[in-house]
Order: sequence, then structure tokens, then C-alpha cells
Amino acid sequence: MNKKGIAVLVTLMMVLLTACSGNATGTENKTNANGDKPAQAVNENGEIDYAFGAYDETVTIHTVRAEYSSAQFPSGDDMSNNVWTRAYKERLNIEVVTDWVTDEYDTKLNLAISSNELPDVFHVNATQLQQLIDADMIMDLTEIFDTYASDRVKGYMEADTASYESGKRDGKLYGIPQMHWGFIDQPDFIWIRNDWKEELGLEDPKTMDDIKNIALKFKEAYGGYGIAVDQTLDYLNLLAIGWGAHPDVWLPGEDGKLVYGSVQPEMKDALAAWAEWFKLGIIDPEFPIKDFSAMNAGIVSGKAGVQPYYQWWGYNPGVDTVTNQGTDAVFYPYLIPTVDGDIATQSVFFANGAYTVVNKKAKHPEAAIKLLNFYAYILDEGAENESAETLSAMLDKDIAHVTGAFKIINPMTDYEQFERVSEALQTNDTSKFTTSGMWQKYNNSVEFMKNGTPAAVGDYLQQGSPKPAYGQAKTILDNEQYIKTAMWGAPPKELVKYGSTLDDILTEGFTKIIMGAEDIDYFDELVQNWHLAGGEEATAAVNAMYGQQ
Repeated sequence: MNKKGIAVLVTLMMVLLTACSGNATGTENKTNANGDKPAQAVNENGEIDYAFGAYDETVTIHTVRAEYSSAQFPSGDDMSNNVWTRAYKERLNIEVVTDWVTDEYDTKLNLAISSNELPDVFHVNATQLQQLIDADMIMDLTEIFDTYASDRVKGYMEADTASYESGKRDGKLYGIPQMHWGFIDQPDFIWIRNDWKEELGLEDPKTMDDIKNIALKFKEAYGGYGIAVDQTLDYLNLLAIGWGAHPDVWLPGEDGKLVYGSVQPEMKDALAAWAEWFKLGIIDPEFPIKDFSAMNAGIVSGKAGVQPYYQWWGYNPGVDTVTNQGTDAVFYPYLIPTVDGDIATQSVFFANGAYTVVNKKAKHPEAAIKLLNFYAYILDEGAENESAETLSAMLDKDIAHVTGAFKIINPMTDYEQFERVSEALQTNDTSKFTTSGMWQKYNNSVEFMKNGTPAAVGDYLQQGSPKPAYGQAKTILDNEQYIKTAMWGAPPKELVKYGSTLDDILTEGFTKIIMGAEDIDYFDELVQNWHLAGGEEATAAVNAMYGQQ
């Protein structure tokens, strides 16, 4: 049904509702994609409440879920039966039945897709979305979303239209992106141990040589090694932007065609510098055999005082570092500089990790939209409308993350949260807080500043410290000093086919260069090997899917 038809129907129903003397729970006759007639309540103004109206008769929908092991359920609750599933029934009269829960979600879902044994509503990754569209197994949600999505949920899509469009094909909406907490999460930093920096009287790093020299000073004064990284090179690669390289990013080359940042000449410059750093002993000499946990163990034990890392350093390894080394041993984040002393241009990646989809056989696809609306309401409006007890039950102890396909996130959450929390920390005025998350970040920042409580250090370093990670990331976003990868959605099948092999070639080759087993000119041979092993075919496929048409 088109929008004009919907408007006519709504007008007609308002006339009928007015004629039905005071029937506050009247229903509408709009049919969904399968010809069913979902009953909708009217709101206090007598208008049909598509977004939040409860069904007159219970609607049952089936779903599946990935295990969320960090959730701490009260006694008797689990992934299938909890405060959220009870709220769906009490508020919307929707009974959500979970067919299975697994810690190998993608594997089990792929089997369900191949056997066509799918529930009504479930979440998928970008590749699975494309497979389901090809197989004609999921529903076109375009008109259903337009009709039933709340203004808030529609606003999420407007805030990141590129991710919203990634759920479409030929203008039709098949997957509703669950979105992300915000692009403010993406800028990366060089984290430096503050007490050591102050004891040695060192200035803030302005160039890559400054970072090298800080690491050298730390090594000389405190032993160990200067910089903590791991065998994946993911963390060391964060510094590559200082030489103008953008590893893992697909970006336009000189001829306008998309190229892979990891094999561009700028990466060779970064590797040459890191080989020098390794020879100086300021890159962990055991990095090739260290995983993520072992890398962080070096920070926690005081063997290193510099670490390239993401904005959430304060949560891990920050908590353990402060617990073991003391409150003064916090690391502060600094924007990554270039070799010439400028602020480096950051890399921004596709952030949407999942899509909510509806089985083409489902009888009540609109119910999925209602549950997404409810999730958005609780997270973004709950603090103003719900009791503290209700919010605590639904959000604390990671219970907010157990909703599976019925989860949707405001992509401006962390940006707006930082603005209000940072202002409140300066003014002590919390009147502008609208979400429980704002209260949490504020209270933990104050707790660390007053008492040095280790568990609160993550929010403090993110929001309330003299050098808050989000404050510096906000500068990058506000100045648009970033490059977005061109691959905004599912990778082409050719890249999936060769992906792990291509990654291994580069990781092994880069490691040899850094450790001195190969000289820097080996990079050119490595790039040739990468192209021959499938990189050339993958690059052509990425251009065909995401390049200039």
C-alpha cells in the first residue's frame, strides 16, 4: 500500500473511531504484507498509535539469539525469559518465543538459512543479508517501516543514512541496521602513562619522533620496553596514519579507482620507521608471540608506558593498570600526530554490525518494528519516563544487550552523551541528562576524581579527565579530519574468499620487515604477492560493488 493509501485509510478510521462512542482501545483495519489485520490502540488524542499501540489479541513471534555471556541475570531469568521479554508482553501484547540460543550464532544461522528453517525475526550480518535477499527469503520492509517506525527510530536512520541505505537493494528496505553508538568511538590514540611522563618532564607528543623519544625515555628510566603491541599488528597499525597510510581502508587512488590502504606506498614509510623502533628496543621484542591479553599484561605490570589503542583503553587494560600500579598510573590519550607535526587524518570504518530482518513467511512483520521502537524508547527516553527500578532492571549488568534482533542504537548516542556529561562536570548541573548512560558516565567520572576507584577509570578517561578521549575524538569529527572507507556494507564474495589469506600475507611480511628479517624493499615484493594471491581480483570486485559507477 502506498503512502497516499495509508493516509486515506487513517482518515477514514479516525471518522469511524469518533463514531464509536468513546472506545479508547479501538482497532484499525490496515492489513500488513500478509493480509493480517493487526489491532492497534489509539493514543490519548484519539490517533492510531502505529509505533507503540498494543495488540488487542496476543501476537506471537519466533526469534533466535546469540549468547551474551556477560549479562548477569537475576535468578530464574535467561536469554529467552527476562525483563525484556516480559515487557514485550505487558506493554505491547507481543509474545516473543526464542527457538534457540547459541554462542556460535553465525554458524547455526547459516545452517538455518541453508535448510530454510528460519524464525519470524532474526539478526544477520551484512553478508548474510545479501544472501537472504538473493534467495528471496526475507521481507521487503519499506512500507512497514515507514508506517510503524517511531520518529525516534526514523531519526536514527537519518543520522547515518549511509548505513541505512546499506540495508536496501534497488530502493527496497530488507534489513534494518541496528546501527552503532557513534562515529565518535572511531578515532584512535597514542596512550601515554602520565606519572612517568610528568616525572621525566616530557612534553606532549607533537610528531612521530616525539613518540619515539618518549618511548626511549621510558625504557631508559623504568626498564622494560617502550611500546606495547601484539602479533596481529592491529594496534601498531593504528599509528600508520602518522605517515599518511590507512591500513584496512578502501580509498580512491590517483586514478579514482578504489585501492587497499595496506598496500600503498605510505605503508612502506611506516614500516621503515617501525623497523628502526624495533632495533632501538622500544617495540616489545616479543610482540610476534603475544596475543591481546599478553600485550595488555605488559601494560598492567609496568613494562611499557606507551600503547596505540582505541578510545576504551580505560576499561581494559585501564582498570587492571590502576588497580596494580596505582591511581597516578593512568594513561592519557593523545591524538596521533604526523611525521611533520600535524594532527593525522583518521580512518573511519563501516560501523553497523547487524541487521534486523523478517522472514518472508512471518504473519506480523510490524511487530518487529514495534519492539525496535520500544528498545529505542527505553534507552533514549526511559530516564524521563520510567522509574529508576525499571531502568536498572532493563539496562544494568549488560541486560540491555540481550535483546538480539530487537536491538537498535542511536548513532549519535556517545556524541550527545559526551556533550552533556562534559558540560555537567564543569557546571555541576545535571538537569540536561535524559538517559541512564549519561548518569553512569557522570557518576563514574566523579567517583574516580574523588576516590580513585579503579572500576570507574574507564568512564573518567573517556569523559571527564583533563584529556578525555571523546573530547579529542569530537575535534576530529567536528573538523571532518577523517577518511571513510568506501566499502560501506557487505564485502564482495571475492574478498571473503581470499580475505584471511591476504591478511596473513601482509601480517607475516610486515612482521619480518619490522623485526629486520627482511629489508624495507621487501615491501614491494610483498605487495606483488598480495595481488597475485587474490588481491587483484578482490580489488576489482570491491570497485565493481562500491567504486564509481
